Amino acid sequence: MLLPEVGDLVLHFYKHNWDGGAAHTQLCGFSRVKSSCRVIDTPPPSPGRWVAPEYYRIDLSDYQAFEKRLVPENLNKHPEYLARIRSEMTPIRPGRYPFASYGTGIRITQGQYLTRCTALLYDVFLDALGLEVRATTASDIERKGQEFQEGKRRLREAYFFTRNPRLASEAKRLRNYTCEVCSFDFRHHYGELGNGYAECHHKNPLSERPEELWTDGVMTSVEDVAVLCANCHRMIHSKRPALSVEQLKQIWQAAALEHLTGVNGEFKESNLN
Repeated sequence: MLLPEVGDLVLHFYKHNWDGGAAHTQLCGFSRVKSSCRVIDTPPPSPGRWVAPEYYRIDLSDYQAFEKRLVPENLNKHPEYLARIRSEMTPIRPGRYPFASYGTGIRITQGQYLTRCTALLYDVFLDALGLEVRATTASDIERKGQEFQEGKRRLREAYFFTRNPRLASEAKRLRNYTCEVCSFDFRHHYGELGNGYAECHHKNPLSERPEELWTDGVMTSVEDVAVLCANCHRMIHSKRPALSVEQLKQIWQAAALEHLTGVNGEFKESNLN
């Protein structure tokens, strides 16, 4: 509740008996943040069963209803939308994300009043509602485009390795299931549970390959593949365009050296005292 800033876009999910039947949640409209969060002592119009001495309030403005509403669970019926969302939840689901895995699909995260919509998820909603992208500034357009393309690249990467399991297995075996950036070994840290686990990453950006090469016969050797832990894989994709394995390794080594130097410095200083 404390994070939204003035002007931020707010998507409204409302639980209601829309068709006269059982109440269910739908994405029904949007508004803008008029003023940042403040603490008040006046209860909301429908506080439910809970009562508190203070309440958080965010003032909104310019509410507009969508021409058609979206039932979030219906995204499970569209493989493309579902794949795009699930790609963003792997290997680590973003903080305050509105969806969680549920079997082979997704469902709304339980117990969260306010969640964060990513650029990729925003594009899924727009596509599902049949709307065009709405961006208010040039920087918004650039940022959304970069995030969407990187999300698309990660989806293609996951899709490729799903269809080429032998390549992934051979690369992991040859690199002894050890991260090529930080040397993390899942079995060493998690025992039998982590046996044989690691993630694969294309060194050659898949998003830069011509579409005609995206066939079942696309040739990729184990030299084109990096074996990473989940954290390093996430960090490589945290930049747009994605970092190379060599770039991330340099960043990791520098951070590790800085930490080690800091620890040693504190230790020496304490000895001097």
